Amino acid sequence: MFLAEVLTAAEPEDESTRRILDAALDAYEEFGLRRTTMDDVARKAGIGRATLYRRFPQKDDLVAAVGLREVRRFIAAADVEISKAANAEERMVEGFVAVVRGLREHRLLNRLLSSEPEAVLPGLTLHGGAVIALARGYLKQKIEEDQRAGHLGDFDAEPLAEMLARLIHSMVLTPEGRIPTENEREMRAFAKTYLVAWLKV
Repeated sequence: MFLAEVLTAAEPEDESTRRILDAALDAYEEFGLRRTTMDDVARKAGIGRATLYRRFPQKDDLVAAVGLREVRRFIAAADVEISKAANAEERMVEGFVAVVRGLREHRLLNRLLSSEPEAVLPGLTLHGGAVIALARGYLKQKIEEDQRAGHLGDFDAEPLAEMLARLIHSMVLTPEGRIPTENEREMRAFAKTYLVAWLKV
């Protein structure tokens, strides 16, 4: 299953690796990617440089590992909220609210977008296809689960998943606009009015 693969991919294997990833995340949130060195992470994690470099030979390897773990955490948190909903329409609404809230509150993403956009924007724009594909795969799976359960009609789930993924992607890059992102009551009203209609194809 797509979700299981994403949530378990590259799972930290031991306590030292978990400490390294936690320390790196704290440092990136506080100082950004440019100003954080591998030595900074080793000190924060309370380990030697050799231990750090055995697990992550290059800084880019560590950044990628932190990013993957944050993606897994984000998807898992959204999935918890979606799973509480009673039907497909509510899952669409609660999923939208959970994703927008998660984006708004994600410290690392917002830190980098505001202070080091050059560090994150290439991965979301020129090379953003992988991000959209990840979101599309997850959303397609959730839609197809509702179809198999008889909650939705028989239609190709992938185009709808693509539209939702691209909506989310756009809101990451340009949060300002007429789609509500602060007031959850307004967010739910928007999703009920506009997004639930996409399910009735």
